[in-house]
Amino acid sequence: MIAAASSLGPPLRELSERYRAEQGVPVKVVLGSSGKLFAQVQKGAPYALYLPADPVYLKKLPAGKLKTEPIPFARGRLALYLHPRLQRIPVGPEALEDPAIRRIAIANPKLAPYGRAALAVLEHYGLIQAVQRKLVFTESVAQAARLAAFAADAAWIDLASARKLGGPYWLAPSEIHPPLLYAAGLLDPRGKPFLVYLQSPKAREVFAKYGLEAP
Repeated sequence: MIAAASSLGPPLRELSERYRAEQGVPVKVVLGSSGKLFAQVQKGAPYALYLPADPVYLKKLPAGKLKTEPIPFARGRLALYLHPRLQRIPVGPEALEDPAIRRIAIANPKLAPYGRAALAVLEHYGLIQAVQRKLVFTESVAQAARLAAFAADAAWIDLASARKLGGPYWLAPSEIHPPLLYAAGLLDPRGKPFLVYLQSPKAREVFAKYGLEAP
C-alpha cells in the first residue's frame, strides 16, 4: 500500500496496473494531500511507500521511519487554469484581477505543496492583496482541479490536470516558486521493488506523459 500526493494519481494508477501485469503483485495507491498523508504516516498507517510532493515531509519523519534516504523521482509543474466559459487565455497571473474571475481554487498551502507554490507565484507578481478574497481553498490539488471543472472560474493546479480539463492555462516558471519535487520514502522493505520500478525508464515515460519532468 502506497501513500501518494493526489497529483500523482493518474500516473500511479497506470504504473500500478502495469506493475501488477508484469510482476503479479497488486499495488494499492492511497491519494491525498502531502500534509494529510504525513500525519497518517506519523501515526503508523501501514504504508510501504510515502510519495509526497515535497521532500521536506520525509525529512520531518521521526528517526527510524525511513528505511533508506529519500529518493527524488519526478518534478511537477504548476499551471494557472481558466474555465473555458470565460473565453480568456491567461498570459500570466495578472489575469486573475479580471472582475469576471470571482472564485479561484487553490490547494491549502498548509497541506499541499502546490498551494504553497501558487502563493509564492502570487507574491512574486504582487497579487496577493488583489486576489485573496477570491481564493477558495481545497484540501488537495486534485480537489482544486475538480472544483475548476465546475464551480471555480480559475484554479492553480498541476499540469496534467490542466491538460485533462482542456481549457486554457498558463505554466508558471519553475524558478519563481518552491520546487515541486516528488521524492519517495521507503517505510517498509516490501515497497522496495516498486520503488525501483518508479525509477525505471518505463516509469519516466509514464510520468512524462502526465506532465512530470525528471528530477
